[in-house]
Amino acid sequence: MQRKYSPLYLKRVRADWQAKTTLQLPAYVDPKWVQAFEQTTAPTVSEFCLEMYRRMGLLEGVRIARSSDVAFRRAACDVTDFFVDAPFEGEIVRARFLNGELKLHKGGDSYETLAPMNFAKEHISPTRDTRLRWMQSVLHCTHYVAGASEQAYLSREEAPEITYINRDPIDRPDEAYTDITN
Repeated sequence: MQRKYSPLYLKRVRADWQAKTTLQLPAYVDPKWVQAFEQTTAPTVSEFCLEMYRRMGLLEGVRIARSSDVAFRRAACDVTDFFVDAPFEGEIVRARFLNGELKLHKGGDSYETLAPMNFAKEHISPTRDTRLRWMQSVLHCTHYVAGASEQAYLSREEAPEITYINRDPIDRPDEAYTDITN
C-alpha cells in the first residue's frame, strides 16, 4: 500500500534497503560517497535523500521548501484539480479528488473509492497540470529547469514571469550523477 500510493514524504526507508544498496555502490561511486551513504540515517525516503544531498554538498546556499509542509500548503493558492493525503488501510495515501470523491488509481480505468472524509488545504497537493501555478504561488521563482516530459505539459502562460530552461537530455539516467568534484 505504502509503496504504491503513499506520497514520497511519507514513504519509510525499509530496514534492509540501506545495507543492500551499500553493497552495490562501490561499483559506481568513490568510497567516500559509499561511507557517506552508510552514515546517513533518516526514517523516510525524502529525508534520507535530503541528508545525502547535504553530505554531498549539493544543497549549500539552497533554500529547501517542502511542498508537504503544512505552512507551504496553507500559503499556496487554491486549485481545482488535486490529490488529498488521506488515511487508508493504516497508511496515508495520495488519493485523487474526482467528482467529489477520493479515488486511488488501480490501473487503466479501475479506481478504488475511499470513504468520504473532511479535508483541508494542508491535505491537498496539486496534480501535474496544476502544480506549477500552485508551487509558484508560494515560491515566486525566477527560473525553472524542465525535463523533456515536463515541457510537454507545463502551462508556461500560468507563470509568464519565470524564465524556462530546457534541461539537457540525460543519457543512461540510472547512472546520471555518480561523480562529484570537490
